[in-house]
Amino acid sequence: MTMPTPRKATGSHFYKYSSPEHLERLKVIILEHELYFPNPSQLNDPADGRPKLLPLSIDQMVSFAHSDFIRRHPDLPRDAQEREAVKIRSLVQIHGPEPFQRMMAERLYTELDDYRIYSLSKRYDNLNLWAKYSANHCGYCLEFANKGCFASAWEVTYGEYTLDLTDRHQRGKAYFFFCKRQDWSNEEEVRILLPRGSNPMVRIEPRWLTRLILGKDMSDAHRKLIREWAKQREPELAVVNAYYDELHQVLRLTG
Repeated sequence: MTMPTPRKATGSHFYKYSSPEHLERLKVIILEHELYFPNPSQLNDPADGRPKLLPLSIDQMVSFAHSDFIRRHPDLPRDAQEREAVKIRSLVQIHGPEPFQRMMAERLYTELDDYRIYSLSKRYDNLNLWAKYSANHCGYCLEFANKGCFASAWEVTYGEYTLDLTDRHQRGKAYFFFCKRQDWSNEEEVRILLPRGSNPMVRIEPRWLTRLILGKDMSDAHRKLIREWAKQREPELAVVNAYYDELHQVLRLTG
């Protein structure tokens, strides 16, 4: 399937799960109000920011590769451009289309790795995410209001999608950043995308971080440390504890 148009995320709050290994990063978030936005290669899905390419015919591949060559060498005389087109076609016919498609994919993925992505979830009580990203409930979960930069979050769509490199609209809109394989659908993800070359450190207003949820199995030492940081913040950050309701088999919160 081709890439669908993403939808704006509409929840009142979004959630970021994290491990206790990153407590120094949490201190920066609480007291310095800064978030780190990773690039695609730093995310845990190896296909993130690397859309699967729609196979091209030899004619399409030659045309695309030649256009890309001209884009990168706009000052070459016309006869040199035409010789390059003949060379490209000859190489594709000799070696087959797959090596060229692989080369085009690698070049595209290198360019896309300059973007920055901040991934969030729609809810705080996703047991899979507590287990996967919060060290099996020993970490924490940040709650952000749908304001400021978080108001620019978009829904992630799950499925098998392909990018047509010959479609400038698909390439230019970068919709593929909001598409992931069905395997990841339990994460109920929304994400913020920053343009290429953006600063990875993003400053937020303190009021956008509305609450910090401590995992049900977090150590007492970590609880104490985090609550101390929360009290130092202006305004003071609300901190609550998660616990598991065995009767109803859901995660609940308590002060």
